Amino acid sequence: MRKKAGKTMTLQVNDVMGTVAIAVHREATFAELTETMRRFKVGNVAVIDADGRPVGVVSQDDLLPEGTTSRGRNTPEARRERQRCGRTVEMIAGEIMTSPALTVTRQTSIPEAVRLMHANRVEQLPVVDAVSGKIAGTLHQVDLLRAFDRRPVDS
Repeated sequence: MRKKAGKTMTLQVNDVMGTVAIAVHREATFAELTETMRRFKVGNVAVIDADGRPVGVVSQDDLLPEGTTSRGRNTPEARRERQRCGRTVEMIAGEIMTSPALTVTRQTSIPEAVRLMHANRVEQLPVVDAVSGKIAGTLHQVDLLRAFDRRPVDS
């Protein structure tokens, strides 16, 4: 909660979100997806359309065969399992992504964002502009933890 002009207000996503959004276009290759995740140290990336609106999300789980550990990602067995499951390095983000993208706006309350993440078992959400629908940032679980760690400011 925060206070404004004597009123208590619920914290919103805008109060804690990151303003950098890691995103790729639908045509991004398997290699581009993995490189983006590795480069930015994220577990998933938003997939956006030509106008910058999220249309899906690709997570590490989407790229890996079930039961693969982080140490076994590039083994011949992992590659065969990806192919068996229909995931090949020739695929593009638009074919791999989970769609539609689960998103929040800057005005979404923190409690609602927590419920959404928990109910859908996701660790981060794209934040979209409520008017344009374009991606405006990312909300991570760690951002939500910061919201609960805020201390009241002495006046």
